[in-house]
Amino acid sequence: MSSWLIIGFTLVIVVPILYMIFTSNIIRAAYAFTLSLLGLAAIYVLLKAELMAVVQIMIYAGGVVVLLIFGIMLTRRQKGMELVTLHRDVALGAGFCMILYALFVSWIGESGLAFTEELVELNQVKTIGISFLTNHILSFEIIAFLLLVALVGAAFLAKKTDSI
Repeated sequence: MSSWLIIGFTLVIVVPILYMIFTSNIIRAAYAFTLSLLGLAAIYVLLKAELMAVVQIMIYAGGVVVLLIFGIMLTRRQKGMELVTLHRDVALGAGFCMILYALFVSWIGESGLAFTEELVELNQVKTIGISFLTNHILSFEIIAFLLLVALVGAAFLAKKTDSI
């Protein structure tokens, strides 16, 4: 049953990526990218890596894609014109993706990694949370402070300078 789920979620990852290659609408490509990232999070859940699934959803599917869509919406364009992309050498890009996919599949096959039902049950989120708040509290707080500084800096740069 789980191998069929992995195959199904692999299709949820690959089909939107193929749609991204062939579509000329950049907004639809961003939504397809989001669906692909959510499929990857589902694969993490099947492999019992719940923390990676949560990180995948929160940081990539949530944060990065929202930034991408806001970046698209805030770009200047002419009124009445639809925002489209022009693809050059689609066949070359698709061929390169297929070769890369085949290499990844062969490397995974040779690595000896396989999906087994005998995975050790660990409470990953609790273990990593306790480690963050005990052994690595200083680095955790420094990263939080740096993210706050980056957010304030981005807000400062985004404001209009002609009103100063």
